[in-house]
Amino acid sequence: MDEIHILGDLVVVFGCAAPVVYLFHRLKQSPIVGFVLSGVLIGPFGLSLIRDVTNVNTLAILGVMILLFSLGLEFSLKKLMETRVAVFITGPLQMAGTAIPVILLARHLGVSTGTGLIYGILIAVSSTTVLMKMLAERSEVDSLHGRIGLGISIFQDLCTVPMIVAIPLLASGKAVLPAVLTALGKAAVIIAAVVMVARYLFPILLGGILRTRSKELFLITSVFMFLGTAWVTSIAGISLALGSFLAGLILSESEYGHQIFAEVRPFRDSLNSLFFISVGMLVDPVVIVRNLPAILGMSAALIIGKALITTVAAVASRVPLQVGILTGVALAQIGEFSFIILQASAAVGLVTARAYQTLLTSSLLTMVFTPVLFGVARRLVGRRDWQQTKWPTWAKATELGLAAPAVLEDHVIICGFGVGGRNIARVLKANRIPYIVLDLNAQSVTEARDEGEPVLFGDCSSAHILELAGIHRARVIVFAISDPFAARLAVGVARRMNRELVILTRTKYVADMDALWDTGSTEVIAEEFEAALELVTRILRVYNAPRALVAAEIKSIRDLRFGIFREDRATVPRIRLSSDVDVYTETWDVPQGSPWNGTTVADSRLRSDTGVLILGIIRENRTLNNPGPDEQIVSGDRLVLSGTKEQLRKAIQTLTGPGTGHAQ
Repeated sequence: MDEIHILGDLVVVFGCAAPVVYLFHRLKQSPIVGFVLSGVLIGPFGLSLIRDVTNVNTLAILGVMILLFSLGLEFSLKKLMETRVAVFITGPLQMAGTAIPVILLARHLGVSTGTGLIYGILIAVSSTTVLMKMLAERSEVDSLHGRIGLGISIFQDLCTVPMIVAIPLLASGKAVLPAVLTALGKAAVIIAAVVMVARYLFPILLGGILRTRSKELFLITSVFMFLGTAWVTSIAGISLALGSFLAGLILSESEYGHQIFAEVRPFRDSLNSLFFISVGMLVDPVVIVRNLPAILGMSAALIIGKALITTVAAVASRVPLQVGILTGVALAQIGEFSFIILQASAAVGLVTARAYQTLLTSSLLTMVFTPVLFGVARRLVGRRDWQQTKWPTWAKATELGLAAPAVLEDHVIICGFGVGGRNIARVLKANRIPYIVLDLNAQSVTEARDEGEPVLFGDCSSAHILELAGIHRARVIVFAISDPFAARLAVGVARRMNRELVILTRTKYVADMDALWDTGSTEVIAEEFEAALELVTRILRVYNAPRALVAAEIKSIRDLRFGIFREDRATVPRIRLSSDVDVYTETWDVPQGSPWNGTTVADSRLRSDTGVLILGIIRENRTLNNPGPDEQIVSGDRLVLSGTKEQLRKAIQTLTGPGTGHAQ
């Protein structure tokens, strides 16, 4: 029976794929490579566990449809605008810079222009899956090279949509450009009609279904909308793949788009695996062995060529060289959409069997080696001698009309002018503390300067930019950037340039704190840790816990996590007496009802018991410098203490501890 045969094929497919993908997961490789190799293993050129691939291919087509449908759901104008420079500038430069040389080379080798165009597009496209996996493993999704890479990847994915439309037209021998424009024009008319239905009918339908609180009904309706839209568009002459993308694009603008994506994602992941397995079934190991030198040479050429072209495209978009290199290496592999283009082209005879085998195998090798090369590139960029090299820039700050403001002294350097940076600047301005801002977003810099902010366009990991910001005269530098890799580089550069500088660094995760401390940060603020403390505070307040108890609990958590003055990791003002001797200062406010109230400086015995000196007493906006032994300490005073970190730690414990010693 056919259904038993199909079931048997699926059992073999997933049964063989599971251990292979598990192995690749342990090796920290893309599961796509595991799926393709599973197909090679069980296919007609391997162990022949599946001889008839028709049933698998049918399900694989559905997997491609869901892949494009989910791409449409994830696509939004908001995401597009967040990475608009990468999408509208770097992306086109990368695609054109990669595709055009490939097309010219193909023409030189006697390949038709249409086939050369296919080669150019599929080689230019990179793997979003591999990119995001590499970034997520290193907590660099929000890094500058991560955001630029994602923007380029979005543009690449969008370029595959018209290419899928063009493949049947190329095979038919029609004029490609007019035919593609006709198809897209027809698609626009259909989209307009479908959008009207989606805007006025779908929300009512989905809203009514959601009120039933039936997950099954919502899922069925979502699948109906997806398949129905794809079916209607295919009747009008548009491919199922493009129709699926349009269906997702239409539903992405709905307020229910995220929920639909969450429901469809499990089907996408499982059926996508069938597509990549079906791709592997067409791989002939014999052909690969015979052409192994050519395949290895092509793989190396693809990785090196794409990395260089993407780096140049990024630098041309006014991105720092080190960021451009990381972006280029991260996108040096061939993408999953390239497999769709390759298989569709092979099915209509535009790509020969030998070229199919060579391109497919080379693409897999690029997926395997790119994560390794990305790790090497990160270590290279992070080297000290690399950071100290004076690299030429595409555009200087003065060319942008964004030169450094007047010379500052004893100021704060704020790196990053997002929400955190703006709040820091607002507080510093209110307290008349001089500061300067560094940011790499030219539009944000221009807007900030129009608002009167002292802002400089530049990379905070560049020694030249830090010199312009007056790092040798600054007291504090704050890294309020979301890129952990760039933060580590910048902290190292700043520490080497100014050993006395107080370096405050923001990071998302506690796991990054030790690396930032070791690099040279004076103090690291982890959003993950601080958010947890804030949640604890709110929970205790909900249960009417006294504020003193809440403060004590928060203090105990901080002490447990960091300790009091943990090694060199506390922000304490420092006076350098020599290259070997540091004296620190600290202040302590005498609370109301303190047992120290009325105690004289001599009676406190802080000097004899802890070694700490009372340098001054700030009282009602007056400062008593070097108070005498008979000077009394009263509630509301702020004591200015001086000593080593260990002495200050003992003094603070004495002043704040229970039964405070000699005052009793």
